Amino acid sequence: MVINRVILPLNKTETFCDNIDFSSQHFDDNHVRRIERCSVKVDATEYGDVLRLQVNGEANVIASCSYTLEDVPLKVKFKDEFFFSSEEDNSQDCYFEPSVNIDLDPHILALILSEVPHNITKSGASLPKSGDGYRVLSEDDYLQEKKNKKNSAFDILDTIEFDENN
Repeated sequence: MVINRVILPLNKTETFCDNIDFSSQHFDDNHVRRIERCSVKVDATEYGDVLRLQVNGEANVIASCSYTLEDVPLKVKFKDEFFFSSEEDNSQDCYFEPSVNIDLDPHILALILSEVPHNITKSGASLPKSGDGYRVLSEDDYLQEKKNKKNSAFDILDTIEFDENN
């Protein structure tokens, strides 16, 4: 979604609605696999030196289950406010954008990704049980086992047989 500052009237809010296509975007398969749909509403107000954008939207996201790595569909809603300025020395709260065209897609993508939790569990999914060559422990069980285990590097000396004649 691109907002052109030139067409905006001063001190008057204009509303823009759009569907954004993120199908060509590459994602991390362990977090968000793809964004299937994204609709955004932006209220833009140009104040001359600063552009204020109020962004509201929702997206249908396919994420990854932390237990099974299966697809998990999620619906996320996001909302934020951005300030853009064409002057470099403006406030720290403003993004510097020398162009009259403001591309909001990276900002919207960041909002969507921030709303998706990193640990997602698909309904009915459970941790795998122990199997061939591995076992699954909770962190508490692991720490307890580690505390009780006495594995000293010198334990090997107990198994060595010495020749007593020499």
